[in-house]
Order: sequence, then C-alpha cells, then structure tokens
Amino acid sequence: MNGGAVVMIVFSAMIGALGFTAILAEHHKSIVKMRLQQGKQGDSSTEAALQAMREEIRALRDTSMQYDLSFDTALQRMEQRVSAMERRVNQVEPGESQKIGIGQ
Repeated sequence: MNGGAVVMIVFSAMIGALGFTAILAEHHKSIVKMRLQQGKQGDSSTEAALQAMREEIRALRDTSMQYDLSFDTALQRMEQRVSAMERRVNQVEPGESQKIGIGQ
C-alpha cells in the first residue's frame, strides 16, 4: 500500500466517524427535546391539578360559610323562641304557674 492509499483510508474513516458523531448528536438532541416537552406537560398537568385543588378549597370555604350562617340563624331563632317562652311564663299569674308546674 502506498502512502496515498493510507491517507485516503484514514481520511475516509475520519469522515465516517464525523458523520456517525453527527447522527449521535442529532439523536441526543431529539431525546433532550422530547424530555423537555414531557417535563412541560408534567408541569402543566401539575398546574392544572393545583388549580383544581384551589377551586375545591374555595368551594369548601363557601359551603362551610353557608353552613355557619345557617347555624347562626337557627341559633338566633331558638334564642328568640326561648325568650318568647320566658316572657309568656313571666306573664302567667303566680297561682297559675304553680298549677302547671312552672317556676317551682
């Protein structure tokens, strides 16, 4: 083999290695790109889950406030009824209140 053939073989091997390296780099680039896209999808799904949880918490707050107001209203009605009953009992004559067993 002469020197020109050896140089040609080495040169061809270098070009082949360079092409192979370019193919590997492109493959690596596409893998990284896919991973980034998956990461973004994961971030958006996580963000959507967080937003759904925020909405649920907001709804639970509203519901608990409605129950609290309802309970407060019922308690006020009961206090009014008890006050009305106490006024009626106090209006009854002392003899009658003993007949019906009130105030003993």
